Amino acid sequence: MNKLLVGRCLLTFNAVGIAAGGFIADMNATHIYNPHWPPHAKFHDGQTMAFGVFLSLASLLFIWRRSGDRQTNVLAAALIGGILYWAQAAAFAFPGVAWTDPEFLKPGQSLTEFPP
Repeated sequence: MNKLLVGRCLLTFNAVGIAAGGFIADMNATHIYNPHWPPHAKFHDGQTMAFGVFLSLASLLFIWRRSGDRQTNVLAAALIGGILYWAQAAAFAFPGVAWTDPEFLKPGQSLTEFPP
């Protein structure tokens, strides 16, 4: 297996994770089905999940694109594939943000620690 195919497969794995990860993490009682969440919070969660799908599709386009400069395509795929992770990390800079709601903390966890 050549390096190009290995790189494409790794970037594809990341892109699939971006698309599926939000749905795996958020389509449950802690997020979308949380009765304590107001509709507007659910709107933003849905927006984030859709954003992950769109970023994934854009990344896949550049990963498997046959035209254009190969190095530019790889750089675009990697940058697009990392945007959601950077946005999630940046979210902690906003006031009142926590990685989960208090009712879902497990024994020994706190809202001030970095998420698991």
